[in-house]
Amino acid sequence: MDQIPLGETKRRVLVLLLEGETTAEALATKTKMNLSVIRRHLEDMVFQGLVKSSFKRTGRGRPSKMYTITLDGRTSVSSKYDLVAELLTMAAVSDLSEEKTRELYASAGRILAGGAGKHESLVSLLPVLADFGFQPEFRKEGSKEYCVSRNCPILKIAQKYPTMTCDTFHTVFLREALGKPNVVLIQAIARGSNECKHEL
Repeated sequence: MDQIPLGETKRRVLVLLLEGETTAEALATKTKMNLSVIRRHLEDMVFQGLVKSSFKRTGRGRPSKMYTITLDGRTSVSSKYDLVAELLTMAAVSDLSEEKTRELYASAGRILAGGAGKHESLVSLLPVLADFGFQPEFRKEGSKEYCVSRNCPILKIAQKYPTMTCDTFHTVFLREALGKPNVVLIQAIARGSNECKHEL
């Protein structure tokens, strides 16, 4: 299954799962988060193949649902993903060309959008973007509508390759996920702005 970038909460849960098998209740206690929120994140990660679940009887009563991290989950926790992405981009630009590399980033944006599913409105896409770490919001200014991202989860590589990441990957993802081919990037954190802003 194609990997989807992790949001802060999912990454935090995966780090805790590195300590060993545990329950949603224990994770909710450790993170001081609502149990239903933790369960939703866990089930999302089970679907993504980052976590696996099983039932175990630890005493009398009903079996407990236990969660463990998978190999893909361990890989996702790695803090070196930005370095790997940078090296791959450098190699692609060097071996293919800048234009071909942009095509690869556009393809990645389409794949990510396919994993996120089609959304009829930005409002329904906001939780997905938030889970990716974008800290998004819908903003309306006069007759124009914008998708605003207050954070860039791939900032390190975006600062070195804004054409690939901001103009292409992020923008293509929004176009595909929303079914709006005319989404345009107005400003980007990677280029010195306080927030990324896409006109819808």
